[in-house]
Amino acid sequence: MGDIADEEQVEAIRGGVATWKRWKEENPRKRPDLRGATLTGLNLEGINLNGARLVETDFEFCNLRKANFAGADLTRANLSNTDLTDAIFLNANLQGARLTGATVTRADFRGANVAGADLRQIKRGL
Repeated sequence: MGDIADEEQVEAIRGGVATWKRWKEENPRKRPDLRGATLTGLNLEGINLNGARLVETDFEFCNLRKANFAGADLTRANLSNTDLTDAIFLNANLQGARLTGATVTRADFRGANVAGADLRQIKRGL
């Protein structure tokens, strides 16, 4: 276990939400590990990354509406310019994460650790 993502998982998530869901169903005991992966510009609306290892993962310009990041480790992750409308970050670790220019309308950050996170120019909307 190094500090890099599981390549099989990276390929699954790059295939979109349906491919990711299938991978999770086939690997119920595997903790999602996408550390350091570059996932820019993907449409991942409704993705379930509950409890995932997402340290330094690059999600810039992704559609992450309704994504579930509850309990996920997003330390130093790049969520800049993402759409996080209705996303769930319950008890997630966002230490040092970049959310510059992200849309966080109705996102749930209860219990999340945002120490040192870059929250400049976030859009809250209605």
